[in-house]
Amino acid sequence: MEEHVTKKVGAITFSIVSPDQIKRMGVAKIVTPELYDMGGYPVDGGLMDLRLGAIDPGIRCRTCGGKLKECLGHFGYIEIARPVMHVKYVPMIEVLLRSSCQECGKVLLNEENQQKHKNNILKKAKDVKKCPWCRASQEKDKVENPTSFYVGKKRIFPTEIRARLLKIADEDCRLLGIDPEAARPDWGVLTLLLVPPVTARPSITLDTGERSEDDLTHKLGDIVRSNQR
Repeated sequence: MEEHVTKKVGAITFSIVSPDQIKRMGVAKIVTPELYDMGGYPVDGGLMDLRLGAIDPGIRCRTCGGKLKECLGHFGYIEIARPVMHVKYVPMIEVLLRSSCQECGKVLLNEENQQKHKNNILKKAKDVKKCPWCRASQEKDKVENPTSFYVGKKRIFPTEIRARLLKIADEDCRLLGIDPEAARPDWGVLTLLLVPPVTARPSITLDTGERSEDDLTHKLGDIVRSNQR
């Protein structure tokens, strides 16, 4: 008699998807907002690319070879022309910028103060005026809703923000309460965007015989057009 063992899930961890993970998950780079050619066939590099799955009878997915009821779909990705702030992680990024040096990227507390305030490092580090490591003076980092960042009175943009976050070493991420293996802070500034499989946003055929696309496909098309511009 076969014995069945029941296992319980211990925990679920949510984190930011890294650019490397997006590249590994994505089977096609989406480069055009065009969906179909003149013959009604999905355009390569478009949002209905057949590498992202099959949603019409008689058509096979070009990634796994499965038909309509066999293929679950596959992700694509959009390479963003300029880095974009992930609005969900703006509060986290603000705290990290204020707690790390604007020049060298290290936590703004020396080893003695790290030990002294090990349960309150973020609160103590964000008000330091001079880096204890490179001696650089620190201007105040602040954010004005929704995603406008300033150093003193000067506005800084996502490219500069990402460059600063890249300077924060993994050991300093851990000091600031972030597991760098689950979520590096620079991943909060998007350079790649996952595109859901076509099976998650299938098109439908109206009574008139016209094809109508999912709202998500329309919104992704807007993103691709903005990206091209």
